[in-house]
Amino acid sequence: MKNILLVLTGGTIGSFEKNGIIGTEKGKCRVLELFEEKYPDSDCQFEIKEPLNILSENLTCNDWETLVNFILSLDLSGFDGMIITHGSDTLSYSSAMLGMCLHGLGLPVVITASNYVPDDTRSNALVNFKAAIELIQQVHDGVYTVYTNPPDLPSQLSHAFIPTRMKEADRFVDCFYDIDSIPFAIVDKTGDIREYGNDLSVRDLEERQRFFNRKEFYFEKSVQLIHPYPSINYDNITISENTGAVLHITYHSGTVSEKSLTLLAKCRKKNIPFFLCSLKNSAKAMYETSNILLQNGAVPLYDISTESAYAKLLLAVNLQSDNMEEFMKKNIYFEITEEYE
Repeated sequence: MKNILLVLTGGTIGSFEKNGIIGTEKGKCRVLELFEEKYPDSDCQFEIKEPLNILSENLTCNDWETLVNFILSLDLSGFDGMIITHGSDTLSYSSAMLGMCLHGLGLPVVITASNYVPDDTRSNALVNFKAAIELIQQVHDGVYTVYTNPPDLPSQLSHAFIPTRMKEADRFVDCFYDIDSIPFAIVDKTGDIREYGNDLSVRDLEERQRFFNRKEFYFEKSVQLIHPYPSINYDNITISENTGAVLHITYHSGTVSEKSLTLLAKCRKKNIPFFLCSLKNSAKAMYETSNILLQNGAVPLYDISTESAYAKLLLAVNLQSDNMEEFMKKNIYFEITEEYE
């Protein structure tokens, strides 16, 4: 018998549709009901906890605080694994944060979501949930995110992601991909796990020791996240007193407008570090626009996703404010795809 802790946070996988409106309903887990109806002989026993009940587009850093601290306060010794159900909109962001904070707990932690409410015939909720259970039955530790992209739903091929390398879903076909487009593993409908020969294996994730020796996380300072777009007006960007760092995402070539020097100067005046994400460590040359930012004090982040850079920098400004640059170079849970000095 596998004892599984089921942690509910809301999201589409925890929602119901009534009169054309989708919303969460506290205390109910329809996907678990569907699983037990379809697989009555499953060798699994579930204990449900519900620290959050929100639609994930409303997620805040305070919710991460609540979720992580709640899980770390529990006695997990009686469980063989944990499933965290989550909304898909911010799934990649929470996966990054949970991967960094919850690895090495001595049991597998699997995060999952769905594209439609569980009772919708188009939903991948049940397939995702079953794949999460199959993963728990075969691994012993580590944090994973499981999701079945809609085109793969008929074949029930579920992607198992390294949570810190997962990218936000495509807005038109609702698919999730890894930062380097190579899936970590596939969980098929028979429960078999097939690794895809990238740089990491299940054993790597299982053997990763905990990075943080702490039981509580607090996010008092914020990170200002900025995406570039044509004609962005940096004069309109306000840096609040609560801002611990600015994270400016680059275009795919590792560039941002030279007009961002205005914002960089504002940050330097307030002694707020300014990070650029994500530059490619393998690039042989750099555009002059990026070079001038680095020459003026911007800190480069290489080979890391937007989501992991944001989650990691949030941890840095609140836990490692005296040595943020060195902290950001450390690989907490495989978020940096190429190690660099």
